[in-house]
Formats: sequence, C-alpha cells, structure tokens
Amino acid sequence: MANAISTTVVTAIHGSDFESFCASTLYSQGWNVLHRALDWNSLCEYLDELEPAPDVLLISTDLEGLDHQGLDELIADGMKVFIFRKRDEDILDFPQSLAEPQVALELIGLIRGSIRKPMVRSALPVVAVPRAHVLAIAGAHSGAGCTSLTINIAVELSLLGKKVLVIDANSSAPAIAILLGQQGLHSSKSFQKISTHLWALEVTQENIPDSLLLLESAKSEFDYIVLDGGTVTELARVLRGKRWTGEMLVWVASHADELWFVSKSNRLGLERLRRIREELSENSMKPTISFVQSMSLPGKRSANVDEAFSATVKALKPRKILHYPLDARAIGAAESEQVSLFDSNEKSLLRKSVAALAGEIGG
Repeated sequence: MANAISTTVVTAIHGSDFESFCASTLYSQGWNVLHRALDWNSLCEYLDELEPAPDVLLISTDLEGLDHQGLDELIADGMKVFIFRKRDEDILDFPQSLAEPQVALELIGLIRGSIRKPMVRSALPVVAVPRAHVLAIAGAHSGAGCTSLTINIAVELSLLGKKVLVIDANSSAPAIAILLGQQGLHSSKSFQKISTHLWALEVTQENIPDSLLLLESAKSEFDYIVLDGGTVTELARVLRGKRWTGEMLVWVASHADELWFVSKSNRLGLERLRRIREELSENSMKPTISFVQSMSLPGKRSANVDEAFSATVKALKPRKILHYPLDARAIGAAESEQVSLFDSNEKSLLRKSVAALAGEIGG
C-alpha cells in the first residue's frame, strides 16, 4: 500500500522450508525481506555493507559457521535478533532461542511485538492458563463512540458477576478516567478497582512496559478484558511501525479474541471503513472482526444507511455486524454525572442496547 511503512528483515536460516515460510509470511504482510543469507560469513559480509541495519534479523541455530561471539556483538549493538532453535537441545547453547513458529500468525505476532525492543526477545515466563476473553474496541474515525461503548460493555459484563478489566489504550486522548471520575488512573502501575467486579488500567508511554507484563497476568486473573483502542487510522503503518503508541494495537493483533470497529454510517464513516477494509485484507490478525454501526437512527431513512454500512463491510466476512443507537440525552447525562449508562438511567434505550451488545461477546 502506498502509505504503508516498510519494515526490513534479513534471514539467515539454514533449512529452506522454514526460511521460505518466514520470508513469504513476512512478505505477505508488507515487510521487505532484504537478504536471505545462506551461512554466517555471507550474513556478516552483507551486514557490513548495509546501512542502516535491518529492523529484524532471523537466525537459525543450525546456520553454517554461526559464531557465538559475533552473534553476541550484533545483539549488543542493539540489533533485533530472533534465534530459532532447530533441535530442543539447542536451548543449552542458545538459552534465548525460540521454538520455530508453526503457523503464520505466531510468526507475525513475534515480529510485530519486537519492533520497539532493542534486544533479542526471549520466551515469556510461564503463567497460569488464560481464562479471559479479550475484546478490543476501536473507532474507524474520531467521535465514533468507541470509548463510551468500551466503558459500558465492561460495566454490563461486571453486572453479570464477571471479573472485568477495562483498559484505556487510547494514547492520543485517554478518557476513561475522566468519564468515570477516577483520579490517578494514569499513574497507576497496577489494576485499579473502580466498582464491584470492575478494574481499570490506563496505558501511558511511561507505564507501557509494566502494562504489557500486567496483561500477561490479567489473562488468567479476569473473565473479560475490554480494551479501548481509540481511533485507528493507517492500520498497516501502525502494525509495522516503531512508535510506542502502536504497541497496544500490536498486542491486540496477537492476543485479542475479538476486535470491534465502531463507525457512524455517514459519508466520512463509510470512507474510513473502506480504508480499514483494504488494510485488514492485507494484514493477518488473531481476533475475529466485527463492525458496529454507532449512533444509528430509528425509522425508514436509516434502513438505507444500514444497507450502505453492511455493504461496505460484508466483503471482509465479519463475524458480526452490530448496531449502537443514537441517544444523545442518555450519553450526556452519564458523562455529566461521570457514571455508566446503567448508573445514570438503567431503563434508557441506549443502556438496554449496550446490555444486548454485551450478550453478543463470545457468542
């Protein structure tokens, strides 16, 4: 795509089948495979002449002539290196080596998560079996209503007696703490309880390393994790980029169960959806994709708008196409009181609609 950033990769993998799998998988996601070294000497010769260094280097433990000291020097220089072990016993000589990914999404997730990390990525510590269902909600454009939907979906799930974590990952305009009247949420380095069965976490540039570690434990501590991803533009660029602001979307792409894109069905919203549709068709993700038409109006006129919305997203074969009606009075009252729709007026049309949407999760 014309506006996509190109992430550069060099491979130095002995086995032709695994090397072909790595190169073709990354190429399909828009990464630029600069060189495919056949042995350690040819790799060093290529890297000596390359400026700047590649974003990522993939090496297999059975690469002919592989030099431990030279490898350590590459890592010490800050090169992002993945070492894949050919045999289980190779972990004795290469303790930071990883098992070879078996499917494309596993490899894509590893590489995406490495872009901002200066050292070789080691295996994650063993944690308890994950139980959380992870739902990420993102806006196709500003003002789509994804933050309000995130808050109230999380509240509805907590009202069912489920242990829920709501995450504000909208780095450009965090709002959950403001809308719920929570103080100090941005400075917390752990989950902050805000009501019965409901906890919150706000991700910032300062706490993102801690937040990513917390999310690993959260998957086994909570029943649901609901994440506000804010407005997503230039999806491909974010997934391949190097800015910390895209780190949570990278995490979503590899760990979430569902991703809902929220959009109005006006001209701007439909155009943004078309762009997201194109980018999703070229970028693999773990979560299933659904689309939520926000602020839809009742009546005959909206039926045509619904058809336009559905026609725009059906090409992606989404898991679901959902609706989130317009109720400015209910939203205004809840925001003024800094509470959820349930606490403001549990009988409002909008609150009932959100409760119904909560019932769609995982179903």
